[in-house]
Order: sequence, then structure tokens, then C-alpha cells
Amino acid sequence: MQPSITVGLLGFGLSGRYLQSPFYRAHPGFRVGRVMTSRAAELAEVFPGLEPTDRAETVLEDPDIDLVSIATPNATHYELARAALEAGKHVLVDKPACATAAQVRELRDLAAAKGRCLYVFQNRRWDSDFLTVRQLLGGDSLGELVNYEARYDRWKPEPNTKPWKEKPGPGAGMLYDLGAHILDQAICLFGRPEEVSGRTWTERDDSTIPDAFRLQLRYAAPLHVNLSCSLLVREPTPRYTLHGRRGSYVKYGIDVQEDQLRAGLSPGAAGFGGEPTEQRGMLHTEVGGLTVRGPVDTLSGHWMGLFDNLYRVITENAAPAVPLDDVVAQLEIIEAVSA
Repeated sequence: MQPSITVGLLGFGLSGRYLQSPFYRAHPGFRVGRVMTSRAAELAEVFPGLEPTDRAETVLEDPDIDLVSIATPNATHYELARAALEAGKHVLVDKPACATAAQVRELRDLAAAKGRCLYVFQNRRWDSDFLTVRQLLGGDSLGELVNYEARYDRWKPEPNTKPWKEKPGPGAGMLYDLGAHILDQAICLFGRPEEVSGRTWTERDDSTIPDAFRLQLRYAAPLHVNLSCSLLVREPTPRYTLHGRRGSYVKYGIDVQEDQLRAGLSPGAAGFGGEPTEQRGMLHTEVGGLTVRGPVDTLSGHWMGLFDNLYRVITENAAPAVPLDDVVAQLEIIEAVSA
């Protein structure tokens, strides 16, 4: 019989309710035992009969809880993760893991000393479009890659309705929020860059946080990586643009798993993670001396892959698919650009 991991979930907003709990419910190796939230009515819709608590300590002190899953505002991640590790729990913490690389190193060392797992919720390594990009880069249709660009743009001219999203302080701003995703993806593909430059700035009226950024990551010649974000982009821009010595790939649209989860679709449902055909990326390359241009089928998104790996890390001591060294590199870059 598959060992069961009992989860204590801290937070039941967007991440806790829609991005994490559906996978704990669908995965046979996990069981949600406690939830810290003030959203009692929403919790009852998802977990009937499960009484919420408003104290993290209630979750941390429960001897039946094996894994603490942190889905709270960014500024709370470090303290909660440290407390959970001190309590002898495994930890899944939402991105950004912490506000600084030094905090992640501290938590990494503490997890090792306690013999516990510390895992960061970088779920967009399992996005449909990113999985497709990885597959393309594993082949030869693009040739030697020269330029990789990833954008995370949105049209959100008004301040976020969640006050903590607009509050200046540790872990605040779009580079920590959306940037943590596309920066993690670049590190996943290419490793730690040789040089980094870039800046953050504020574009929206009445915004009190850096809500736009641009990063340039330099790798061994000829590769250059450009990452950017703006909340004032009404006309969609390409999500990914890749240019190589043999061809190019351009992809619009974004992975559909978040929208499907918010609409109530289960991760195990037919069609989950499948992208509309009209969002397929365009590949322009050369095959056998002939120029070829056409759409590329997008792989299905599979955030469950994170939970499968997390389960095996805890139960089998498997290698984590999101190494903590990658998270340290991510935060070192964010800190350098934000300074």
C-alpha cells in the first residue's frame, strides 16, 4: 500500500484553494488533515467537515501532520517555513520561497539538519508551453540557440484587490511574483547565467511596488536570454520567442491549468492541462534542405508532476525536480537587479 502523507495547509486563497489543494485531493499519496484559514465557508465547499484553524501553531503542533504546505503572502514564507522545519515537518513553500537567497540557504541547511524535505512550489516548470519549449530544445529543429525571450505580461492597470500584493516590503513586486516563474524556467533550461543586468520600475498610476521589469541573462556565446513583465499590456505579446541558427519558434497564450482549476476541473479529469489548438506555437525551420513553417502541438500541462516528485522526495529520497540551488540562484539574481 502506498504510504500516506498528511498535509497541513497554511492559507486558502488562490494558491491554497486552487493551485495546491486540488492536487492533494487527486493524488493518492496525500491527505489534507488541517487548514489554516479565515475562509471557513470556502473551506467547507472543498473539504466538508474539516474545521479550519486561524493559528499556524495548531498545524505545526499536530503530530499527525507530515507536510506543511505554505500558501500565504510572500512576506510570511520564511518565518513559517523555518517554524515548520523546527517542528520536524516537511515543507512545500509557494514561490518566492523567501525574500533573500541567504534565507533560502538557512532553510536548506535547517532542513538537512532536521532530515526533512524543503521544496519550492515552482509549478510552472510543468506548464504546457514550457514543457513544449523543453522538448523543442531537446531536438535539432532550432539548431544552436541564439536568443530566448520569455514575457509574462498582463492587462491589470488597477491595483490588485489583495492588499498584500501591493504592499512594499520584502518579496514585493512583479519580479518576485511573476518574475520568479520565468526566471526559474530560464535557470531550469540553461543554469546559472554568467552575467545579469536589468532593472525594475513602476508603470501603473497609484502603484507602490515595482510592477514591471526587464532582465538580460548572458550565457556562453552565442546565447542571450531576455525576460520581462508589464501589467500594462493590453494586446497580447508572445509568451516565448526562440531563435536558433536553424529556425525560430514563437508561442502566444498561457498554460490553462490555473483557469481550469478555478473553474472546478479536477487534475484527473479528461482534458485537464490540454491547451486550445489555436494557441499552438509556430515553428519556422529547415528539414532536409526544405523550409518548413507550421504549428507545433503543445504538450499537456502537468502540474501533478510537481506533486508526484514531492511525494517521491519524501517517501523515497528521490532527487527534487526543483533543486534548492536553483532557487538560491533565482533569488540572487532578483536581489541583484532589485538593489
